[in-house]
Amino acid sequence: MSDSRRSSRGSSDRSRRSTKPTTGGARRAAGVRRASTPKSSAPRTSGTAPASKGSSRTGRRTSAAGAPKPPTSRTSVKARHAGVASAAAAAPKGRAKKAAATNFLNYPRAGAKSPWRWIPSLRLIVGAMALMVLAGLGFAVWLYNDTEVPEPSDFALAQTSRVYYADGETEMGQFSEINRTELPADEIPDNIKQAVVASEDASFYENRGVSPRGIVRALVNNVVGGDRQGGSTITMQYVERYYTGTETSYVGKAKEAIMALKIDQELPKDEILSRYLNTIYFGRGAYGVQEASQAYFGKDASELTDAEAALLVAVIPSPSTYDPDNDLETATNLWDRVITRQVAEEQMTPAEADALEFPETVEPNTENSLGGPEGYLLTEVRTELIAQGFTEEEINTGGLRIVSTIDPAVQENTVQAVENLPDDRPENNRLGTVTLDPTTGAIRGMYGGADYVAQARNDATQSRMQAGSIFKTFTLITALEQGFPLDSRWDGNSPKSFSEVPGGWTVNNYNDTDYGRVSLQKATTSSINTAYAEANIEVGPENTMETAIQLGLPEDTPGLEPVPSNVLGSASPTVSEMAEVYATIASGGVHHDSYIVESVTRSDGSTRYEHEGGDERMLDEEVAINATVALQGPPTEGSARSLQGVMNGRPVAGKTGTSESFRSAWFVGFTPQLVTAVGMFQPGEDGSEQQLTPFGGVQSMTGGQFPADVWGDIMSTSLEGQEMLDFPDEVRLDNETQERSYVPPPPPPPTTRAPEPTQEPSEEPSEEPSEEPSEEPSEEPSEEPSEEPSEEPSEEPSEKPTKQPTTEPGDGGGENTQPTENPKEEAQGGDEEASAGGQGDGSANGEGDGDTL
Repeated sequence: MSDSRRSSRGSSDRSRRSTKPTTGGARRAAGVRRASTPKSSAPRTSGTAPASKGSSRTGRRTSAAGAPKPPTSRTSVKARHAGVASAAAAAPKGRAKKAAATNFLNYPRAGAKSPWRWIPSLRLIVGAMALMVLAGLGFAVWLYNDTEVPEPSDFALAQTSRVYYADGETEMGQFSEINRTELPADEIPDNIKQAVVASEDASFYENRGVSPRGIVRALVNNVVGGDRQGGSTITMQYVERYYTGTETSYVGKAKEAIMALKIDQELPKDEILSRYLNTIYFGRGAYGVQEASQAYFGKDASELTDAEAALLVAVIPSPSTYDPDNDLETATNLWDRVITRQVAEEQMTPAEADALEFPETVEPNTENSLGGPEGYLLTEVRTELIAQGFTEEEINTGGLRIVSTIDPAVQENTVQAVENLPDDRPENNRLGTVTLDPTTGAIRGMYGGADYVAQARNDATQSRMQAGSIFKTFTLITALEQGFPLDSRWDGNSPKSFSEVPGGWTVNNYNDTDYGRVSLQKATTSSINTAYAEANIEVGPENTMETAIQLGLPEDTPGLEPVPSNVLGSASPTVSEMAEVYATIASGGVHHDSYIVESVTRSDGSTRYEHEGGDERMLDEEVAINATVALQGPPTEGSARSLQGVMNGRPVAGKTGTSESFRSAWFVGFTPQLVTAVGMFQPGEDGSEQQLTPFGGVQSMTGGQFPADVWGDIMSTSLEGQEMLDFPDEVRLDNETQERSYVPPPPPPPTTRAPEPTQEPSEEPSEEPSEEPSEEPSEEPSEEPSEEPSEEPSEEPSEKPTKQPTTEPGDGGGENTQPTENPKEEAQGGDEEASAGGQGDGSANGEGDGDTL
């Protein structure tokens, strides 16, 4: 370039930088030429730039004559995107160029507008998936190479699980039933091999150790919320034994699948099947087919018949549940299913299958470790763990540390209280107790029997007996809920007929005692059958039943029906059920499910299970308070008043109960801290409920006798050192607007025994029902007891019942659902609280308490 051109360009640049607008024209700078602009109206060519006007900065922007200036190093990414986008917009249609990616992943996407620019591009998605696949393959290769095939002796490495009392230190017992004998592959009979393949994995000989179809099926089932499944083949089930438990997590199943693939490649199929049958758990403490054959049939595996082999295979999925000794019907159905699958696999013909009969099994051997009263506790712990999802194998071999809710002191007191019963107690006299915390439902003590090995049935949780008068509490609560106050009045004379009941219904008090008109509270204290029968008809028997269910009694309780006689205890609950029901009252109307397992810890110290308590208000608190006020009557003035001396004045609420003909005797009571239920019954050789045989010098086996004695021994010692808490005082309910609107029918004609006490009180109580019932009974029962019982009612009954100790028992529960044809022969219902020689309700200690006989 010549010097003149460089000089010209330089001077031109300087002139542009120094040019300033002036009024009246531009002033030429010295030494600068100005190019002349032709004044012509001809249009400008595309290559000619118009003259710049304005500031030199403006001129600089437009001097490029349409040619874009290349971006400098300071140009931002945003500006580049904008430039590219504008260029693409200006390009001819159909020839638009894509915006160039600004990074390798093209995220956010170049050239796209929000929100599309934030959606990953196909390249990004494919790249991410490729990385995940590569990482997965790499992990699978590493896991495969790192996995070793274990020997059969390494499987089911059993560790003893230990159960502790609530203190976490005192050991209650152990779960360690393990018996296993390995058989060589050629000694395991073909019939059980064929049966297990047909039942558990029909594609065993074709698959590679895993079943993709089964895994997909299990995955879908788990996702949609069904029972968690694993989609396991026989090979994978064999692998599960290595982990001494069943892996249901997806990570666990991945580990099993890898090991299954490797085992399938390294071992023959028959060896895998034999190892599986040598390590699988069959129940009854038996691992492997040899021990299972001994446990179920008392023979070696080589002697198993086709029917017996099919039964062993049938129990594999859940040995404790499907054992014929536990559930014969289910076991039979599963046995038939195995045989049906064998026919489908052509392992046997339909004719051969039809010829098979369900095999008989031997009695299971009970662990010696379950001996004594603790065996019932350990069995309850096991039952609750299984209900919470534990497998029996995990319990037996998992090395678990199980902490129960059982208080060692309360349990010791419970066992001692039963042992304190008289030595002449009949051998077939049975008694069950449960003590629990009403604020949580935790079981603190339980007595199900003397020795679990000798008698496996738990008399606290499994045995049922007629409830008797403890069922009156449900009518009491129903009446309070419907607005009847504790001082509402009811007819307590005996006998009393209810003609409005279909077929008629006649109710008697114990010893046919007449009480006149009594309050609901007095009817509770003295357990007056006729008054409660009248109240039940008034509030509705169906409502009494619903109250029982509401407080926690199972709907399927035998004998629980919406009939008038349900108030007298025709239903047959268990002791544990009644303890839980009364605990709802003790906790102010809040129900807690009872439980016995507090926590479970694995052998490595990690938490496997912790109880999570739940509560639900089932009863208005003020109704529960007034019900408790009424229930303080029996332990203070009624049949269980002997507890006052035992409990040293500690407030107690509860109810005794004696069923008709003394077939059962109860006491269920509570303090603010603990609830205890005690039930006594006597089964015959055929299992039928018999009349309690008297013992210990007592002729009338009532709830106020030995059940109350056992209750007092348990509670008095268990509450030692604890604060003496009072129950709340009676409150006035907002709904107390009801009066007793029931109008009793006219008295029946004097055709029954002793019509005088039936008719006289019907007139007199109407005058002095509330304040002085003490005077009306003093006249009516004058026949015999009016003189003696006024001073020592506790002794007088000892002579009275000797006249009819067996013909006037019971409290009307059960058999007395229909009217008695001859009430003078069998005193219906009369609970022990209503005896005492017929003193009635007055000042002569007329609680009428047969429990003091």
